[in-house]
Amino acid sequence: MSLPREDVDPNGLQEFSVVFTDRAVNHMSQKFVDAMQEFYGLLRDTYNADAAVVVPGSGSFGMESVARQFMEGQPTLVVRDGFFSYRWSQIIEMGKLTDHEVVSAVATDDSATPGFAPPAVDQVIDAIKKQGSKVVAAAHVETASGIVLTDEYIKALADAVHEQGGLFVLDCIASGALWVDMKELGVDVLISAPQKGWSGWPGMGYVMLNERALARLEETESSSFSMDLKKWHTVSETYRAGKHMYHATMPTDAMLHNLDVMREAKERGLDKIMRQQVELGERVRVGLAERGYKSVAAEGWEAPSVVVVYTDDPQEQSGAKFKAGDLQVASGVPLQVGEPEGFSTFRVGLFGLDKWDDVEGTVQRLFDGIDKARKA
Repeated sequence: MSLPREDVDPNGLQEFSVVFTDRAVNHMSQKFVDAMQEFYGLLRDTYNADAAVVVPGSGSFGMESVARQFMEGQPTLVVRDGFFSYRWSQIIEMGKLTDHEVVSAVATDDSATPGFAPPAVDQVIDAIKKQGSKVVAAAHVETASGIVLTDEYIKALADAVHEQGGLFVLDCIASGALWVDMKELGVDVLISAPQKGWSGWPGMGYVMLNERALARLEETESSSFSMDLKKWHTVSETYRAGKHMYHATMPTDAMLHNLDVMREAKERGLDKIMRQQVELGERVRVGLAERGYKSVAAEGWEAPSVVVVYTDDPQEQSGAKFKAGDLQVASGVPLQVGEPEGFSTFRVGLFGLDKWDDVEGTVQRLFDGIDKARKA
Protein backbone atom coordinates (compact mmCIF):
# COMPACT_ATOMS: atom_id res chain seq x y z
CA MET A 1 0.00 0.00 0.00
CA SER A 2 1.33 3.41 -0.96
CA LEU A 3 0.78 6.33 1.43
CA PRO A 4 0.84 10.02 0.40
CA ARG A 5 3.49 10.67 3.07
CA GLU A 6 5.50 7.50 3.61
CA ASP A 7 7.88 9.31 5.98
CA VAL A 8 5.16 10.17 8.53
CA ASP A 9 3.98 6.70 9.51
CA PRO A 10 5.55 4.19 7.07
CA ASN A 11 3.58 1.17 8.24
CA GLY A 12 0.45 3.06 9.16
CA LEU A 13 -3.06 3.12 7.81
CA GLN A 14 -4.41 5.45 5.17
CA GLU A 15 -5.52 8.61 6.98
CA PHE A 16 -9.27 9.25 6.82
CA SER A 17 -9.97 9.99 10.47
CA VAL A 18 -11.56 13.27 11.51
CA VAL A 19 -8.57 14.18 13.67
CA PHE A 20 -5.44 14.38 11.53
CA THR A 21 -4.16 14.61 7.95
CA ASP A 22 -1.54 12.58 6.13
CA ARG A 23 1.14 14.95 7.48
CA ALA A 24 0.82 14.01 11.16
CA VAL A 25 0.97 10.78 13.12
CA ASN A 26 -2.49 9.71 14.26
CA HIS A 27 -2.94 9.17 18.00
CA MET A 28 -4.60 5.82 17.15
CA SER A 29 -1.67 4.53 15.07
CA GLN A 30 0.32 1.55 16.30
CA LYS A 31 3.49 3.60 15.94
CA PHE A 32 2.18 6.14 18.44
CA VAL A 33 0.73 3.56 20.84
CA ASP A 34 4.06 1.71 20.99
CA ALA A 35 6.00 4.94 21.46
CA MET A 36 3.78 6.14 24.28
CA GLN A 37 4.39 2.99 26.29
CA GLU A 38 8.09 3.81 26.22
CA PHE A 39 7.47 7.55 26.70
CA TYR A 40 5.51 7.22 29.92
CA GLY A 41 7.88 4.51 31.15
CA LEU A 42 10.92 6.74 30.73
CA LEU A 43 9.29 9.51 32.74
CA ARG A 44 8.27 7.14 35.52
CA ASP A 45 11.74 5.62 35.72
CA THR A 46 13.59 8.95 35.65
CA TYR A 47 11.68 10.45 38.57
CA ASN A 48 10.88 7.18 40.40
CA ALA A 49 7.18 7.94 39.94
CA ASP A 50 4.19 5.63 40.12
CA ALA A 51 2.47 7.35 37.19
CA ALA A 52 3.34 9.85 34.47
CA VAL A 53 0.82 12.08 32.70
CA VAL A 54 1.17 14.34 29.67
CA VAL A 55 -1.03 17.45 29.60
CA PRO A 56 -1.02 19.16 26.17
CA GLY A 57 -0.09 22.84 26.28
CA SER A 58 3.04 23.68 28.26
CA GLY A 59 4.54 23.41 31.71
CA SER A 60 2.11 26.08 32.90
CA PHE A 61 -0.76 23.87 31.71
CA GLY A 62 0.74 21.11 33.85
CA MET A 63 0.80 23.46 36.83
CA GLU A 64 -2.79 24.54 36.32
CA SER A 65 -3.97 20.95 35.85
CA VAL A 66 -2.46 20.14 39.25
CA ALA A 67 -3.97 23.23 40.88
CA ARG A 68 -7.46 22.55 39.49
CA GLN A 69 -7.29 18.91 40.54
CA PHE A 70 -5.83 19.15 44.03
CA MET A 71 -5.99 22.73 45.36
CA GLU A 72 -9.64 23.69 44.92
CA GLY A 73 -11.17 24.36 48.33
CA GLN A 74 -8.07 23.05 50.10
CA PRO A 75 -5.74 24.96 52.45
CA THR A 76 -2.75 25.57 50.20
CA LEU A 77 0.68 27.00 50.92
CA VAL A 78 3.09 28.29 48.27
CA VAL A 79 6.82 28.79 48.77
CA ARG A 80 7.55 31.80 46.57
CA ASP A 81 11.20 32.23 45.55
CA GLY A 82 10.45 34.40 42.53
CA PHE A 83 8.08 35.28 39.73
CA PHE A 84 7.54 31.74 38.47
CA SER A 85 6.43 30.43 41.84
CA TYR A 86 4.25 33.56 42.00
CA ARG A 87 2.55 31.85 39.04
CA TRP A 88 0.91 29.47 41.53
CA SER A 89 -0.79 32.48 43.10
CA GLN A 90 -1.87 33.75 39.68
CA ILE A 91 -3.41 30.37 38.81
CA ILE A 92 -5.15 30.05 42.17
CA GLU A 93 -6.50 33.60 42.16
CA MET A 94 -7.69 33.68 38.54
CA GLY A 95 -9.41 30.33 39.00
CA LYS A 96 -10.83 31.38 42.39
CA LEU A 97 -9.70 27.96 43.60
CA THR A 98 -8.92 28.56 47.27
CA ASP A 99 -7.46 30.90 49.84
CA HIS A 100 -3.74 30.30 50.05
CA GLU A 101 -0.77 31.28 52.16
CA VAL A 102 2.54 32.48 50.73
CA VAL A 103 5.94 32.21 52.39
CA SER A 104 8.52 34.18 50.42
CA ALA A 105 12.25 34.21 49.80
CA VAL A 106 14.24 36.60 51.97
CA ALA A 107 17.14 38.96 51.35
CA THR A 108 20.32 37.90 53.13
CA ASP A 109 21.76 41.43 53.43
CA ASP A 110 20.63 45.06 53.37
CA SER A 111 22.44 46.12 50.21
CA ALA A 112 20.79 47.42 47.05
CA THR A 113 21.66 44.10 45.40
CA PRO A 114 21.05 41.51 48.10
CA GLY A 115 21.36 37.78 47.75
CA PHE A 116 18.08 35.94 48.21
CA ALA A 117 17.52 32.63 49.97
CA PRO A 118 14.39 30.54 50.40
CA PRO A 119 12.40 31.21 53.57
CA ALA A 120 13.83 29.40 56.58
CA VAL A 121 12.64 25.81 56.55
CA ASP A 122 11.40 26.06 60.15
CA GLN A 123 9.31 29.10 59.19
CA VAL A 124 7.67 27.18 56.36
CA ILE A 125 7.04 24.13 58.55
CA ASP A 126 5.43 26.34 61.21
CA ALA A 127 3.20 27.91 58.54
CA ILE A 128 2.20 24.44 57.28
CA LYS A 129 1.22 23.36 60.79
CA LYS A 130 -0.65 26.58 61.52
CA GLN A 131 -2.61 26.42 58.26
CA GLY A 132 -3.12 22.66 58.29
CA SER A 133 -1.96 22.65 54.68
CA LYS A 134 -3.40 20.01 52.38
CA VAL A 135 -1.20 21.11 49.48
CA VAL A 136 2.26 22.70 49.55
CA ALA A 137 3.80 23.87 46.27
CA ALA A 138 7.36 24.98 45.59
CA ALA A 139 9.77 25.38 42.68
CA HIS A 140 12.85 23.17 42.69
CA VAL A 141 14.67 25.81 40.63
CA GLU A 142 13.10 29.26 40.47
CA THR A 143 13.62 30.73 37.00
CA ALA A 144 13.39 34.36 38.15
CA SER A 145 16.01 34.20 40.91
CA GLY A 146 18.18 31.18 40.13
CA ILE A 147 17.45 29.72 43.58
CA VAL A 148 17.55 25.93 43.93
CA LEU A 149 16.06 24.06 46.88
CA THR A 150 18.31 21.45 48.48
CA ASP A 151 17.24 17.84 48.89
CA GLU A 152 17.13 18.33 52.67
CA TYR A 153 14.84 21.36 52.32
CA ILE A 154 12.48 19.50 49.97
CA LYS A 155 12.33 16.45 52.23
CA ALA A 156 11.58 18.57 55.31
CA LEU A 157 8.65 20.31 53.59
CA ALA A 158 7.30 17.03 52.24
CA ASP A 159 7.42 15.45 55.69
CA ALA A 160 5.65 18.46 57.20
CA VAL A 161 2.72 18.45 54.78
CA HIS A 162 2.41 14.67 55.01
CA GLU A 163 1.87 15.08 58.76
CA GLN A 164 -1.16 17.20 57.82
CA GLY A 165 -2.43 14.54 55.41
CA GLY A 166 -1.50 16.70 52.45
CA LEU A 167 0.44 16.58 49.19
CA PHE A 168 3.80 18.10 48.32
CA VAL A 169 4.02 19.49 44.77
CA LEU A 170 7.40 20.29 43.24
CA ASP A 171 7.78 22.32 40.04
CA CYS A 172 10.86 20.94 38.25
CA ILE A 173 10.34 22.71 34.92
CA ALA A 174 13.62 24.66 35.27
CA SER A 175 15.60 21.94 37.05
CA GLY A 176 17.61 21.08 33.96
CA ALA A 177 19.40 17.79 34.56
CA LEU A 178 18.90 17.85 38.33
CA TRP A 179 16.73 14.74 38.38
CA VAL A 180 14.56 14.39 41.49
CA ASP A 181 13.82 10.99 43.04
CA MET A 182 10.21 11.37 44.16
CA LYS A 183 10.21 8.47 46.59
CA GLU A 184 13.51 9.42 48.21
CA LEU A 185 12.44 13.03 48.84
CA GLY A 186 8.74 12.45 49.50
CA VAL A 187 7.49 14.39 46.47
CA ASP A 188 3.88 13.51 45.66
CA VAL A 189 3.46 15.51 42.45
CA LEU A 190 6.34 16.55 40.19
CA ILE A 191 5.86 18.87 37.22
CA SER A 192 8.24 19.10 34.29
CA ALA A 193 8.23 20.05 30.61
CA PRO A 194 10.20 19.02 27.54
CA GLN A 195 11.91 22.19 26.38
CA LYS A 196 14.46 22.73 29.17
CA GLY A 197 15.78 19.70 31.00
CA TRP A 198 14.71 17.27 28.29
CA SER A 199 16.06 19.26 25.27
CA GLY A 200 12.72 18.75 23.53
CA TRP A 201 10.03 20.69 21.75
CA PRO A 202 7.45 22.64 23.79
CA GLY A 203 3.77 21.80 23.55
CA MET A 204 3.03 19.82 26.70
CA GLY A 205 3.55 19.54 30.43
CA TYR A 206 4.66 16.42 32.28
CA VAL A 207 3.02 15.55 35.61
CA MET A 208 4.41 12.69 37.67
CA LEU A 209 2.40 11.22 40.56
CA ASN A 210 3.14 8.88 43.45
CA GLU A 211 0.68 6.54 45.14
CA ARG A 212 -0.49 9.18 47.62
CA ALA A 213 -1.31 11.59 44.79
CA LEU A 214 -3.00 8.82 42.79
CA ALA A 215 -5.26 8.07 45.74
CA ARG A 216 -6.18 11.76 46.02
CA LEU A 217 -6.73 11.89 42.26
CA GLU A 218 -9.51 9.33 42.58
CA GLU A 219 -11.20 11.40 45.30
CA THR A 220 -11.15 14.75 43.47
CA GLU A 221 -12.66 16.32 40.36
CA SER A 222 -10.94 18.90 38.18
CA SER A 223 -12.55 22.26 37.43
CA SER A 224 -11.12 22.18 33.89
CA PHE A 225 -12.06 20.13 30.86
CA SER A 226 -8.92 20.47 28.74
CA MET A 227 -6.60 20.36 31.77
CA ASP A 228 -8.43 17.56 33.60
CA LEU A 229 -5.53 15.72 35.24
CA LYS A 230 -7.63 12.69 36.12
CA LYS A 231 -8.75 12.32 32.51
CA TRP A 232 -5.22 12.72 31.16
CA HIS A 233 -4.05 10.12 33.65
CA THR A 234 -6.67 7.76 32.23
CA VAL A 235 -5.29 8.52 28.76
CA SER A 236 -1.74 7.71 29.86
CA GLU A 237 -2.81 4.45 31.52
CA THR A 238 -4.73 3.45 28.38
CA TYR A 239 -1.62 3.88 26.25
CA ARG A 240 0.42 2.09 28.89
CA ALA A 241 -1.92 -0.89 28.40
CA GLY A 242 -1.23 -0.87 24.65
CA LYS A 243 -4.48 0.82 23.61
CA HIS A 244 -5.40 4.33 22.51
CA MET A 245 -7.81 6.94 23.84
CA TYR A 246 -9.00 10.42 22.90
CA HIS A 247 -9.77 13.26 25.30
CA ALA A 248 -8.46 16.22 23.32
CA THR A 249 -5.95 16.39 20.48
CA MET A 250 -2.45 15.36 21.52
CA PRO A 251 0.72 16.88 19.96
CA THR A 252 1.65 13.50 18.51
CA ASP A 253 4.64 14.44 16.37
CA ALA A 254 6.13 16.63 19.10
CA MET A 255 5.74 13.74 21.54
CA LEU A 256 7.54 11.37 19.17
CA HIS A 257 10.36 13.89 18.75
CA ASN A 258 10.58 14.33 22.51
CA LEU A 259 10.79 10.58 22.98
CA ASP A 260 13.82 10.55 20.70
CA VAL A 261 15.68 13.11 22.82
CA MET A 262 14.64 11.33 26.03
CA ARG A 263 16.18 8.16 24.62
CA GLU A 264 19.33 10.12 23.78
CA ALA A 265 19.54 11.47 27.33
CA LYS A 266 19.12 8.01 28.77
CA GLU A 267 21.78 6.58 26.45
CA ARG A 268 24.26 9.28 27.47
CA GLY A 269 23.49 8.55 31.11
CA LEU A 270 21.25 10.67 33.33
CA ASP A 271 23.82 10.71 36.14
CA LYS A 272 26.51 11.82 33.71
CA ILE A 273 24.52 14.73 32.33
CA MET A 274 23.57 15.79 35.86
CA ARG A 275 27.28 16.06 36.68
CA GLN A 276 27.81 18.03 33.47
CA GLN A 277 24.94 20.36 34.42
CA VAL A 278 26.50 21.04 37.81
CA GLU A 279 29.95 21.68 36.34
CA LEU A 280 28.53 24.02 33.70
CA GLY A 281 26.58 26.00 36.27
CA GLU A 282 29.57 26.37 38.56
CA ARG A 283 31.85 27.58 35.77
CA VAL A 284 29.33 30.08 34.44
CA ARG A 285 28.72 31.50 37.90
CA VAL A 286 32.48 31.91 38.45
CA GLY A 287 32.89 33.61 35.07
CA LEU A 288 30.06 36.05 35.70
CA ALA A 289 31.40 36.88 39.17
CA GLU A 290 34.84 37.56 37.68
CA ARG A 291 33.18 40.10 35.40
CA GLY A 292 31.53 41.87 38.33
CA TYR A 293 28.05 40.37 38.10
CA LYS A 294 26.53 39.53 41.48
CA SER A 295 24.24 36.53 41.87
CA VAL A 296 20.65 37.03 42.96
CA ALA A 297 20.66 33.58 44.58
CA ALA A 298 22.49 33.69 47.89
CA GLU A 299 25.47 31.47 48.61
CA GLY A 300 24.42 27.87 49.10
CA TRP A 301 21.25 28.26 47.03
CA GLU A 302 22.69 28.85 43.54
CA ALA A 303 21.10 26.74 40.82
CA PRO A 304 23.34 25.29 38.11
CA SER A 305 20.62 25.39 35.46
CA VAL A 306 19.52 29.03 35.74
CA VAL A 307 21.89 31.86 36.65
CA VAL A 308 20.39 35.25 37.49
CA VAL A 309 22.66 38.23 38.12
CA TYR A 310 22.25 41.91 38.88
CA THR A 311 22.88 44.64 36.33
CA ASP A 312 22.33 48.40 36.35
CA ASP A 313 22.44 48.59 32.55
CA PRO A 314 18.92 48.69 31.05
CA GLN A 315 20.23 47.21 27.80
CA GLU A 316 21.64 44.24 29.70
CA GLN A 317 18.46 43.91 31.74
CA SER A 318 16.37 43.60 28.59
CA GLY A 319 18.88 41.24 26.98
CA ALA A 320 19.21 43.54 23.96
CA LYS A 321 22.88 44.36 24.58
CA PHE A 322 23.97 40.74 24.37
CA LYS A 323 22.66 40.36 20.83
CA ALA A 324 25.82 42.21 19.79
CA GLY A 325 27.65 39.15 21.08
CA ASP A 326 25.31 36.81 19.20
CA LEU A 327 23.71 35.73 22.48
CA GLN A 328 20.05 35.32 23.37
CA VAL A 329 19.70 35.66 27.12
CA ALA A 330 16.49 36.31 29.05
CA SER A 331 15.50 39.65 30.49
CA GLY A 332 15.16 39.99 34.22
CA VAL A 333 11.75 39.80 35.85
CA PRO A 334 10.46 40.82 39.28
CA LEU A 335 10.64 38.33 42.12
CA GLN A 336 7.37 39.40 43.76
CA VAL A 337 8.94 38.85 47.20
CA GLY A 338 9.39 42.46 48.31
CA GLU A 339 12.72 43.00 46.55
CA PRO A 340 14.31 46.48 46.65
CA GLU A 341 13.09 49.23 44.36
CA GLY A 342 15.06 49.29 41.12
CA PHE A 343 15.61 45.53 41.14
CA SER A 344 17.29 44.81 37.79
CA THR A 345 18.71 41.54 36.47
CA PHE A 346 19.31 39.37 33.45
CA ARG A 347 19.03 35.59 33.28
CA VAL A 348 21.15 32.88 31.68
CA GLY A 349 19.69 29.43 30.99
CA LEU A 350 22.06 26.46 30.86
CA PHE A 351 19.75 23.81 29.45
CA GLY A 352 20.18 21.09 26.89
CA LEU A 353 22.14 18.04 25.85
CA ASP A 354 24.33 20.05 23.49
CA LYS A 355 25.50 22.41 26.23
CA TRP A 356 26.06 19.65 28.76
CA ASP A 357 27.99 17.50 26.30
CA ASP A 358 30.42 20.36 25.62
CA VAL A 359 30.91 22.25 28.86
CA GLU A 360 34.22 23.74 27.74
CA GLY A 361 32.84 24.98 24.43
CA THR A 362 29.64 26.28 26.00
CA VAL A 363 31.54 28.33 28.57
CA GLN A 364 33.87 29.67 25.88
CA ARG A 365 31.04 30.69 23.56
CA LEU A 366 29.04 32.32 26.35
CA PHE A 367 31.85 34.48 27.65
CA ASP A 368 33.23 35.31 24.22
CA GLY A 369 29.76 36.63 23.47
CA ILE A 370 29.40 38.52 26.75
CA ASP A 371 32.84 40.12 26.39
CA LYS A 372 32.12 41.09 22.79
CA ALA A 373 28.77 42.64 23.73
CA ARG A 374 30.25 44.63 26.61
CA LYS A 375 32.85 46.15 24.27
CA ALA A 376 30.35 47.01 21.54
